Amino acid sequence: MRVLTTFIAATMIGALSACSSGSLYGTTQPNGGGGGGGGPAGSVAVGPGIEFVSGHNGSANPAVDTIPVGGTVTWTWSGLDVHSVRSLGSPTFASSSIQSGNKTYAVTFTTPGTYRYDCAVHGSAMTGTVVVR
Repeated sequence: MRVLTTFIAATMIGALSACSSGSLYGTTQPNGGGGGGGGPAGSVAVGPGIEFVSGHNGSANPAVDTIPVGGTVTWTWSGLDVHSVRSLGSPTFASSSIQSGNKTYAVTFTTPGTYRYDCAVHGSAMTGTVVVR
């Protein structure tokens, strides 16, 4: 009986932990801060490999972040690899130039929608999505 009780308790703790981390739809403020996953929503690392990584929830290729209308997403480059942020489909946002080194690129989203993007250099190997609510 004690083994069964320990197993059930461990299972419930694991399930609760899974619910509280890695959420793609955490609470955010208009500046992209806050949230229920890790770093701030609207923070995306570019590189050092061929990937976009959400600073909020760790999702990668696609990196997915949900922000409120008026929120800003900032992409941060590191390393020497060359990358960009290129808007795909509709709705659209202004794309970045191709960059390397320690740079940032920020976009403020004023209209609700699902915005898809990739890297102009790496195409479908490096993708992301911003959901604006």
